[in-house]
Amino acid sequence: MLTVSPGAEERAQLQLASAMQSDCDRLAGSPFDQQRNSEFSPVGIGEIDGAAVDACRVAFETTGNPRFAYQLGRALNNAQQADQAMSAYNAAVQANYPAAKVNFGMLMGRLGDEKAEFQLYTEAAQGGNVLAAYNLGVAYRDGLGTEKDVNKALEWFEKAAAEGDDTAAFNIGAIYDEGQLVPADDQTAIAWYDLAAQRGNKDAMINLGLMYEAGEGIEPNAQKAAEMYRQAAEHGDLFGAYKFLQMQELGVVPAPSNPAMAEGVNSLVLKPGDATDTLNSSAREI
Repeated sequence: MLTVSPGAEERAQLQLASAMQSDCDRLAGSPFDQQRNSEFSPVGIGEIDGAAVDACRVAFETTGNPRFAYQLGRALNNAQQADQAMSAYNAAVQANYPAAKVNFGMLMGRLGDEKAEFQLYTEAAQGGNVLAAYNLGVAYRDGLGTEKDVNKALEWFEKAAAEGDDTAAFNIGAIYDEGQLVPADDQTAIAWYDLAAQRGNKDAMINLGLMYEAGEGIEPNAQKAAEMYRQAAEHGDLFGAYKFLQMQELGVVPAPSNPAMAEGVNSLVLKPGDATDTLNSSAREI
């Protein structure tokens, strides 16, 4: 009769646990988590494979590592298991894991506890999380769990933008563009929109296009406006596609020589409600 020694069984369990840890990191690591396992490419929250739930659960249960608890929360949240996701996030929060505080804070806000949401963003931002800094900027701008304070909002947006966050740069531009929270400053707005657009922010591309088209704070330039609309369209923006086609119809720019570009833009069909200004963005989860 063949028997398996206790040592062999234990090694098999350790190998399984190790594989599950790697699977959890591979399937549920966040692009906004500075403590994720950089051996694997990050995964957007809407792209998490269902297998991540079991992998991350085993990984956390066998190691107690808060990274796995956080990633388990992401996987459960994507699987529409909000209650279990909150429990997993909370376990990581109790271990002072910054990225988990961002998502747990957002869930607390959805439950109506904006003060807890604000506190968690604050702790995560102070812990160096870039998206927490962005969300804290939103909280100060909109008065979520705290008094409105545009100076602090700009401070935290600038911290996030300095770390590469394009939406934070866009929001700074929007604040100066709108002129509701601070005196309007088109030049400053354009500078921040330009930075955000260079990083791929399609809302910034649209607003830059509108400013070039209208000559708002800058010399009117229909060709540059059309270029910004084209770039936004290539990023999937329907209003940008509409404006670029409009520019073609007006003869501002010729029909694109690249058939793929023409097909791509024309395949974006504008629907009622799509042509709206997007000057503000809300808090985001990771």
